[in-house]
Amino acid sequence: MRRLALLGAAVALVTVVASTAVAPRRELDAARTRLPSAGNPGRRGLGAAAAWLEATGRPFTVRGGEPGQAPPAAGEAPGPPPAPGSAWLLVAPRVALPAEFAAAFLDHAARGGLALWVLGPVPQPALEAALQVRRAPGGVTPAGAGQPGHPLLGGLLLRGGGEGVLSTHPGARPAAGPGEPGEAVAIAIGRGEVLVLGGPALLENDGLGEADHLSLWVRLSARGPITFDERWLPPTGVAAPSPRLPLLVAGQASLACALLLLALGLRHGAVRPPPATARRTAADYLGSLAALTRRAGAEPALAAASWARLRRRLEGRRGPPAHLPAPEAAARLEAHAPEAAAALRRGEAACARPGPGQLLAVTQAAADVELALTAPRRRP
Repeated sequence: MRRLALLGAAVALVTVVASTAVAPRRELDAARTRLPSAGNPGRRGLGAAAAWLEATGRPFTVRGGEPGQAPPAAGEAPGPPPAPGSAWLLVAPRVALPAEFAAAFLDHAARGGLALWVLGPVPQPALEAALQVRRAPGGVTPAGAGQPGHPLLGGLLLRGGGEGVLSTHPGARPAAGPGEPGEAVAIAIGRGEVLVLGGPALLENDGLGEADHLSLWVRLSARGPITFDERWLPPTGVAAPSPRLPLLVAGQASLACALLLLALGLRHGAVRPPPATARRTAADYLGSLAALTRRAGAEPALAAASWARLRRRLEGRRGPPAHLPAPEAAARLEAHAPEAAAALRRGEAACARPGPGQLLAVTQAAADVELALTAPRRRP
């Protein structure tokens, strides 16, 4: 018993020491995962989009973002603007922009570029006054289609976070959202425009594979090189000590002692028998799902949705755009992937013939297109 008590005390001591060393690192990692940075692979970051841009050969640059680098101060030169016609992304800045930097941001749009500003937790008086922008909480659904006619968001199904935005600027018009207020507003400035988003949910890693969020990055990169302006994010090189650290250490020590006392007082019984094997197999469940789909009449809708997802994936891999008709899309694939073009025609024909087996035919055609585009080319 004495040996067990000594062992429990040693475990508690090791836990306290380990928590003291690991807690600041965890605080730093937690702070980084909440930043909308191109180097953040977490749920709230933009690292997945930056990796996709690099993997597909789309040019982009990152301004700032170095550990420990402080944001520019008032009176400091804004620096050279991005190339004309490119996209300048200012995502949820954590510091209020000085007037000269806000003027440079708007001047980029006036010269024909795209200035994309995502509202963050810190007010931006200079931009809010120039663009007459304000938040509009409430009355916003988490998903909606972009307004027709907008070059970036038109026709895309987007799943936002419910952050509304309004602008009374003479050149403002809603860009996305099913109702008023929407989650995006476009403001014409000179020869370009400023696109204001109510929150970063449309760009974050967490939703990149949902709905048409990847198509939004395709259209952004089509405007020209993308510039991630991260000079306004807080420095993350040094982690500040957390005020909750003493409580955390004391809680872990108490937990270790409680576990020791619990282990000494428990009397373990016999080993439980293994759980009985399930009688139904995966094939049985698949057959039941197929019968339910046929009885509900959902096969045509599932086939159409599956085929639409394939067309959007092809668009994201620099294939034919999703809005092109099937003959033209197949003709573009014919030059370098004839097998994929044949499977694309077969899938379009199956979509036009509703009936039993339609979903299976569309799914097989989609798989053949993917296989033809990913399989290595055979040498003669």
